[in-house]
Order: sequence, then structure tokens, then C-alpha cells
Amino acid sequence: MEERKKLHQLAIPIFIETLLFMLLGVADIFMLSQFDDKAAGAIGAANQVINILNLIFVIISAGTAVLVAQNVGAKRREDVERVSSVSLVMNLAIGLLVSVIMIFMGRIILLKVGVTPDLMKYASAYIKIVGGALFVQAVLNTVTAIIRSHGYTKESMLITVGMNILNVIGDAAFIFGLFGLPVLGASGVAIATTFSRVLATIVALIFLFRVVLPIEMFSYLKNKPMLALKKLIKIGFPSAMENMSYNLAQTVLMSIILINLGEMAYITRTYVWTLTWFVMIFSISIGQANQIMIGHLIGAGQIDEAYHTGLKNFKIAMFFSMLGGVVLFLFGRIFMGFYTDNQEIILLGAATLAVDAFLEPGRTFNIILIYGLRGAGDVIFPVVMAVISMWGIGVLSAYIFGVVLGYGLPGIWLGILLDEWFRGVSMLHRWNSKKWANKAMIG
Repeated sequence: MEERKKLHQLAIPIFIETLLFMLLGVADIFMLSQFDDKAAGAIGAANQVINILNLIFVIISAGTAVLVAQNVGAKRREDVERVSSVSLVMNLAIGLLVSVIMIFMGRIILLKVGVTPDLMKYASAYIKIVGGALFVQAVLNTVTAIIRSHGYTKESMLITVGMNILNVIGDAAFIFGLFGLPVLGASGVAIATTFSRVLATIVALIFLFRVVLPIEMFSYLKNKPMLALKKLIKIGFPSAMENMSYNLAQTVLMSIILINLGEMAYITRTYVWTLTWFVMIFSISIGQANQIMIGHLIGAGQIDEAYHTGLKNFKIAMFFSMLGGVVLFLFGRIFMGFYTDNQEIILLGAATLAVDAFLEPGRTFNIILIYGLRGAGDVIFPVVMAVISMWGIGVLSAYIFGVVLGYGLPGIWLGILLDEWFRGVSMLHRWNSKKWANKAMIG
């Protein structure tokens, strides 16, 4: 096996990839905001539903990332191929099923989460196209997990660069009618997003089978595939449930905002959320690199080095998170002005970003340490804390501060802040306890 990579070798390509992947959504929102604020808000609502459905694929891909990393660290090539083949086939099958549901039931789901009639005409068209092609995203998630867990984060990044460029060009073409194309608005954005993801998936598969693993790995599907699937689910299901709890909580908060605070507050929430991602991506990229590093170290049996590596990566991420928080606090009003000239939205967004500046360090605890715990195979504790804290503290206090006490959108953000800090401190205690040291999923 090649020399184990350092944090910057893994995290920098993941950072660039995550930034560019995020820009797929930001480009959609930004360009549509120039077209119609309501269209931008509608895409935000549709993407919230799509993000939840994507978590179904996380059950397999999260398990894949951990098992592949640990087996790479333990130099077990046969097990790597077995896990990879089973995960690809399973996520493709699940993705096809979800895609069919989105095509025929997407509008009904949007109605259930409280999307208003003015937003529906945009959201329903978007979710039918992008949701109908979710099987492509399912395959891309799995291939990316396999490639990254082998340490090929640079190559994964380059694939995303190409996808992002195609998406932005397609967005502009369909929103503004470039190159003689019709102005399709939300539908055009959906077409551009889907087309770029299809091409990215094809390129990722070619790289996987030419460089990382042989296509003959699918022969392992004849040799006790259920054992590999059982391990994938054992790791992936709790990991997905932690993410599912988070996204369901965000969906409930979205409904609370739409029903109690109105469309203006929800449109503001959409813009604020895209801005906070520019801070979160530092923690997310370091967290994903941390998971790979911890997985390799656990597979090699180096527990103490894994512990200190996790803490070191956490401290680095916290520095960037605090710096990002300061930027949001000082320049929030200017950033909101990039999206809209509506002063009510700008002022409300700036106030919410001021609260988010104190939220981001708490979120960093969770991102870095939960990825570390997953890399070690300790997946139950994060999901238990997620259910307790997100709902017992986050959603409840957000409703109290935002609606009952009348603080509006900044009050919603304050509730999220309390949840992130409570869970974050709990994750640090878990990491320091080293109870994750005997949770490895190989052997």
C-alpha cells in the first residue's frame, strides 16, 4: 500500500470538491434569485426533500467508506473488492426505486412539508427531474466513497470540477436563454444539474474500474454477499439515521418557518443557509479526511495514533470555523446583498448570520468528531445523541425562541445553536473516553 497520506493531502482536494459540489446548489439559487426570489425559495424547499432522500443512499455509502478505509489500512484487498461490489449494486437498486417514487409522488411530498402554491409551480418541476434521476446520485455517492477511501481525493475533486463547470454553464443557458436555448427557469436548472451529474458518474466509474479496482470484483456477488451487506448496514444504518434525524429536524424547522413566519422568512433562510455552507465546508472537508485517516489507522491497529490524530484535526478545523464565524458576523449584510436588493430580507439575513457566527464552532465539534467516530466504527453513540439533542433541544427551543417568544428566524437559529453545542461537547467527551477503540468492523 502507498505511504499513508497526511491531512492536507486528503483534506485540500476534499475541500475543493465539496466547495464546487456545494456551488452546484448555490449557482442554482443565485441565478434563480436574479430570475425570481420565489423560484429560488422553491428550489431550496425541493432540495431539502431531495437531501433527505439522499440519506437513504448514505446507509450503504457511509458503511462503504468505513469498511473500505479499514480494509485498506489492514491491506485486505479481497475484502475491499467484496464490499465495493455489493455496495454499488445495492445503491443502484435503491436509487432506482427512490427515483420512481419521486417522479410520481414528488408533488405530494412537497405539499406535506408545507410548500405554498406560489412556490409549488417551481418546486414540483424541479423535484420531478432531479428526484427522478436520484439513482445517478446514488451510484456517484458510492463510487466517490470507494475512491476517497483509497486516498484518491485529488481525482475525486477533478471529477467534481468538471461537473460544476457543466452545471453552471447549463444553469446560465436555461435561465437567461443563452445559445438560443429557451428560458426554462427552475426546470432548466434541474436539467442542467441532472445532466452534469450523469456525466460525472460516468467519468467516476471509468476511473474506478481503470485505476482503483477491477470490474471483475462483481464476481464476489456470488460469494456470500449478504455477509458484506450485513456489515455495510451495521455501520451505514446508524450513520444514516444521524444524518436523517438532522435533515428531518431541518425539514420540520422549514415547515415551522413557512407556516408561522411566512415566505419572506423562508426565502431568507434559503440564502442564509447557502452562505453558512461556505464556513461549514472547512469542517466537512477536514472531517471527511479525518474519517479516512482514522479508518486507516484503526485497520492497522494504531489506536493511540488515531486518538491524537483526531484531536489534532479537530483543533485545525476549529480555527477555520471561528475565523469563518467572525467573517459572517462582520459582513453578513454585504453577503446578503449579493442575492437580493430586498432590504427586509437583507436585514433579517444579517441578524440570522450574526447568530450563526456563534453556532459554527459548536457545529465543528460534531462534524469532525462524528466523522472520527465513524472511521473507528463507533456509530451508535452519535445517532442516540442526535435524536435526544436535535429534537429535545434543537427543534423545541427553535420553536420557542422563533415563534412563541417572537424572535423570528434568528430565534430559530438560536435553537439550532443550543443543539449543536450540547451535542458537540458530548462528542468530545466520547472521543476522550476512547470507547471507540474496540469498535473496528474488520477481522
